[in-house]
Amino acid sequence: MSKTDMIITEDALNRLDQHWAIQALGNDQVARALDVAAVRIMRSAVGRQMTIEFEETKSDAKVVERAAMAYELAAIEGLYALLHPSDDESRVQLRVQAQAGAFRAYSLRRTLPIPDGPEDCIFHVLHLAALAYCGDQWADLRRWLKDYEREVRPPSVADVSWDHRVLRRLYECWLRLLRKQGWDDLDGISEIIAGLRKDQEQYENTVLDKSDNAAAQAEALRLIALYHWAKATELLAIYILQGQPVGIEAELDKHFEAGQQAASAAQDAAFEVILRWLHVTSRRMVAGSLWKVAQAVNSRVTRF
Repeated sequence: MSKTDMIITEDALNRLDQHWAIQALGNDQVARALDVAAVRIMRSAVGRQMTIEFEETKSDAKVVERAAMAYELAAIEGLYALLHPSDDESRVQLRVQAQAGAFRAYSLRRTLPIPDGPEDCIFHVLHLAALAYCGDQWADLRRWLKDYEREVRPPSVADVSWDHRVLRRLYECWLRLLRKQGWDDLDGISEIIAGLRKDQEQYENTVLDKSDNAAAQAEALRLIALYHWAKATELLAIYILQGQPVGIEAELDKHFEAGQQAASAAQDAAFEVILRWLHVTSRRMVAGSLWKVAQAVNSRVTRF
């Protein structure tokens, strides 16, 4: 088993429940959140074929959301260990905690309603997708994306500001990366990024041309974060298709870390969190790609 191949065990989930963030909620609230989520998933799966006797209350949505946040906090503590695997025992335990926390957070968040607003919806889907990848639930995520295909489709870029145009087009790229419906899906990502570069000269100045210097600076920093995310996305798609560049991990680290710093400087906490999660997701996509699998097989044959 490689450093990145971890199995989420019952023991790992039990130890996760001892984390301070989960304990702060109280056992009753955590149990209620997990029960509500489990019933919602079952009802979604069976539809009208079976009646499941379970009564929800008005407060259940908040209970599920708070529990998801608690498990995510536990996961975030181990994100660095998940991003940079090591055989050090303390790092291994943090990595297990991160994966188990992401697993639980995804199981809860997938039962929450998808927000109506375009940007809220985009962040919700990307957040959920990243939790799924980090919690080894990518197969379930693909089913979820198919079930909610209409709700999660990319919003129109007509009549929106340049930063929102970039965000919406990058969201389309990530939907392609996540659903992987064929090589054409991945080929299209480079075309989308090329189209954004072409549009940049026409639209960028409309965002930066503001009389309020503070607002212009925040917009500029947000654009820097978006541009680094776009470059990382393009490199990731090319790597999955072609196995190049060889040093893809370092390239992804460079652009995602620069994007996170820019989002933080712009005081856009929600964007910074999404970039942190997508950074880890991108590295896990690389680790699970055909090129890395082939490389690992060749390495074993050579050692033999």
